[in-house]
Amino acid sequence: MPTLPETHQYRQVAESFGTDAERYDRARPHYPDAMVERIVAATPGPDVLDVGCGTGISSRQFQAAGRTVLGVDPDARMAELARRTGIESEVATFEDWEPAGRTFDAVIAGQSWHWVDPVAGAAKAAEVLRPGGRLAVFWNAGDPSPTWPAPSPRSMPG
Repeated sequence: MPTLPETHQYRQVAESFGTDAERYDRARPHYPDAMVERIVAATPGPDVLDVGCGTGISSRQFQAAGRTVLGVDPDARMAELARRTGIESEVATFEDWEPAGRTFDAVIAGQSWHWVDPVAGAAKAAEVLRPGGRLAVFWNAGDPSPTWPAPSPRSMPG
């Protein structure tokens, strides 16, 4: 049986979100404030690197919590929207991004770490984290309301 490429090898998908960056920014949910607060409390300093920052959704939340955030995203359209919303952002895949000697107190990845090569990404995170720094990788999870009606047999594919 042939093996399929790992998620991080589907770059064309990862880089497709920028076709409508404004819509992406409006539609993508934010992260729980309590989660952001816990990450901030566990981080030894203010400097945060947001891997796969996209339009800056999680970056803006960490910035609002008093952190200085630099975003990195492979899609120039997404990075541009992040910049327009006040997030410093550089265009590159995380694996190829050049830190130029910069280090951070936290490396975060909201809804994006699966697009990063797991070996190269872990090595890069270790390279740029200061002593005591944190890697925080997080996702949204769907939790449909129990009051939503079940799909009727006619609406189900198949």
